[in-house]
Amino acid sequence: MNMIRASLALIMIPLTLTGCLFGPEQKTSTPIDPPPANALKQNAHPVQAGQKTEMKTAKDKKKLSGVELYFLMDTGYVVPYALQIPSVQGIAKEAMKFMVKGGPGEAMLPKGFSPILPKGTQIKGLSIQDGTATIDFSKEFLNYEPELEEKILSAITWTLTGFHNVKEVNIWVDGRPLAVMPKGKTPAQGLTRKRGINVEISEGVNVSQSMPVTLYFLGQTADNSIYYVPVTRMVNRSNNVGEVSLKELIKGPMYHSNLSGALDTSTEVNRVQVKGDTVLVDFGEQLLQYNDQQSASKDAMNTIVLSLTENTSAKKVKITVNGKQSFRASGQKGEHFAQPVTRPEMINSNGL
Repeated sequence: MNMIRASLALIMIPLTLTGCLFGPEQKTSTPIDPPPANALKQNAHPVQAGQKTEMKTAKDKKKLSGVELYFLMDTGYVVPYALQIPSVQGIAKEAMKFMVKGGPGEAMLPKGFSPILPKGTQIKGLSIQDGTATIDFSKEFLNYEPELEEKILSAITWTLTGFHNVKEVNIWVDGRPLAVMPKGKTPAQGLTRKRGINVEISEGVNVSQSMPVTLYFLGQTADNSIYYVPVTRMVNRSNNVGEVSLKELIKGPMYHSNLSGALDTSTEVNRVQVKGDTVLVDFGEQLLQYNDQQSASKDAMNTIVLSLTENTSAKKVKITVNGKQSFRASGQKGEHFAQPVTRPEMINSNGL
């Protein structure tokens, strides 16, 4: 437990804390919410897993937007899940309401998912200025279980930074900045994705010489629905973050987790190189383990694309096998990976 706390301290942005929970007063801009980066686009084909939901009518689509929010799974992981919510001005503020226990999002979630913000929490305000989102909660926000402190901060941070012009998040309560969370004393200002999500430490890693990589594994609910789960793993530092990410992805989840890996542990990585906005990655033939070794698992391809685009500056991934491009993913007849694959707009969208 001490090692985990130490690792969290490494990946969080240092803050000068005051003697109380609330920090100094700050000026905020007029609330402005941009269109979400993960809003639905016409003819988009996002990564999907689990059951599909019924499509909305054209009339309904004009009033709703698909937004990726983060919820708590019954396995204890914080996981993205896309909901259709009212397409209103100030959609980021509206989206946060769906993460409150007892709120409108509760009935929309599949079995095994639940809202993570304390019951009765109100979103009093949300402003975005110079890449920083400042969200003001009511005092009910502080009525959380101590073991959920890190998970709540992760859910808020990863949801809001899913909007294209939000890079950092500050939390306020009742009109005043919250310096640290009251129960675990975790900083509540300057939150970014660099602090990770579902953090774990790889075996044999020297924490003081480590770096975080976020990997995507498979989680399963009681009704056997499969979802992609982000896990930030502390690993030894390396100049080739893409290669390290893939090797950790191939290792799979830790033995004590409830997660599964989509890649065979024998899979070899021949080369990983970032060129411009694209990661070029060449695998050994072990990648083709699906359908009599003629194609790659769709889940394997998805976890590769998600993990590489999460840990590098690239937005697209071009995959080859022993230098050749003639292969396809399961469930995609005739679709070969000759062209780079773009990161999906939403994860766990269930057909939205």
